[in-house]
Amino acid sequence: MDLDWNCCIICQQHTSEPLKCPLQNPIASRDMTDAYTSFLTNVEQFRDIDALPTNIYFGSDVTAADFVTHHASWHKSCHLKYNNSKLTRTQAKKRGVPNTVESQRRSSKRQTINTAKCIFCDKGHEDGELSQVLTYDADTNIRCMITELHDTQLLARIVGGDLIAMEAKYHLKCLTHLRNRYRSLVRKLSRESPNVNEKVNESRVFVELTSYIEIAVDSGTFLFKLSEIHSLYVNRLQDMGIHKEVNKTRLKRQLLEHCPEAQEQNDGRNTVIVFKEGMRNMLKEALKKRDFSEDAEILAKAATIIRKDIFNHQCFKFTGCFPTQCQENSMPPSLKSLVSFILNGLNLKDQDRCESQACLTIGQTILYNTKKKTPSESAVETRHTLEREPPLPIYIGLNIHGLTRSKKLIQQLYQMGISISYDRVKS
Repeated sequence: MDLDWNCCIICQQHTSEPLKCPLQNPIASRDMTDAYTSFLTNVEQFRDIDALPTNIYFGSDVTAADFVTHHASWHKSCHLKYNNSKLTRTQAKKRGVPNTVESQRRSSKRQTINTAKCIFCDKGHEDGELSQVLTYDADTNIRCMITELHDTQLLARIVGGDLIAMEAKYHLKCLTHLRNRYRSLVRKLSRESPNVNEKVNESRVFVELTSYIEIAVDSGTFLFKLSEIHSLYVNRLQDMGIHKEVNKTRLKRQLLEHCPEAQEQNDGRNTVIVFKEGMRNMLKEALKKRDFSEDAEILAKAATIIRKDIFNHQCFKFTGCFPTQCQENSMPPSLKSLVSFILNGLNLKDQDRCESQACLTIGQTILYNTKKKTPSESAVETRHTLEREPPLPIYIGLNIHGLTRSKKLIQQLYQMGISISYDRVKS
């Protein structure tokens, strides 16, 4: 059976339960294969004792690198069947030895919660008013923060069931202290400055978001929930390969600075961004009054930025083969963004998950034909440089030569301005 990497890698079924991918963890470890390696190790140990909890549809030849390449995902309920505690109990059962140590440790952990005391500081009402965990979101957030902080003392207190059922209570200041510790950890792990590609993609996503809002306003929508805008922004960043926490307040301030006619409203629970009803007419009038001199200045600035990035970009070096993603890597991010904007527009919902072949083809053609100096009037042929020779013209030139064995045909196509690497075939 061929694996469907879009399904749960364990049960190979589509269910209502959401899929979890370890690579989407915003503060995952630098070695992304850790979660997959641990899972595959447990699977092999279950196989060794002939006690697989479920049917496994992949063989022992599948590696953690394969999982990373295909962004393998699983249901949480399926993955729990292969965790370390399940494996330990199964091994003990196969040996006929009761796992008393683990059961005693688990029971002792369940007894650590005192419903009259704070689960964080283990103090009662004398240190402040106690609040009770009443929602599943609060339970999930607390568990996530404690797990990522690797606080073994707090981990021992929350083991044994959900915090709602255990009637767990906390001081507000203790919960705030936990959140501050978690934020410090996230900042520490993301302290390394993002590369140029990530900065360009972040700016691109913000432009797409503001364009989406302006189009919606022009269509008669004047109210936007901040939570929905935040979700759109985060999901688009993930499509671009950027996994990071985005502060809602900072995003709101950026949007309000970009849209002076918008204002913030809050009903105590939801924050919304509201535009005045006349915003639609203002946008239409602004579009009618087109300043061509300003447009020309913007185009000139855009061309200058793209040309600078092209000449500073480390281009593709042909060594006899075409590596994976060689087309994407041969172009500077700014050129890809510009071509994608031209092809798809700026609407956030109209963007592709990854750059289309049309975008890559146009971008490589521009890159291949970009010149530092204007050719002289006596020049008959278009001159290209091997320093900016992307994969596409090399591939087309070699392919046509392999089919026709005619350098004359390739030279004629080359002289007609078609992007073919004639120098590669000639050599």
